[in-house]
Amino acid sequence: MSVVEELKEKLAELEARLEEIKAEALVLEAQKAAFATVIKVFDPSATPGHSQQPRRKDRSTPGRRVTDLLRGRDVRRGVLELLRDAEEPILAGDLSKQFAEREGFGAEIDEIRPNLAGRFSGLLERMEQAGLVRSSGAPDGRRRLWEIAR
Repeated sequence: MSVVEELKEKLAELEARLEEIKAEALVLEAQKAAFATVIKVFDPSATPGHSQQPRRKDRSTPGRRVTDLLRGRDVRRGVLELLRDAEEPILAGDLSKQFAEREGFGAEIDEIRPNLAGRFSGLLERMEQAGLVRSSGAPDGRRRLWEIAR
């Protein structure tokens, strides 16, 4: 394998890891907001220990944009088809990227890619509970590789 190919692989791994970190950060932010809400219910005089994020002008969240983008599409079936066609187990982030390419999503997914990967992770976990797919640990020990349960 050439040095350039190894660098390309490493770059792809780094991009996938960044997507997963961003998706995890979004989940943590939501949990943080939930804690602040509960604290406010029990102690209305409490001041939040975190700084509030500035509100977006368009009021649309990345999660809502993902929902709008996926509305009317058979995502579960698409995931199963992509997993069936994959030659080896695949990361949720890579799976979401392939799905987006296949469905013809354009530049609109650049900002919401971590949310899309997170949505696919949740879907894959539910599909695993239903016995449709299975996961195994990735070599880095932090991520999971997905495949059809055969």
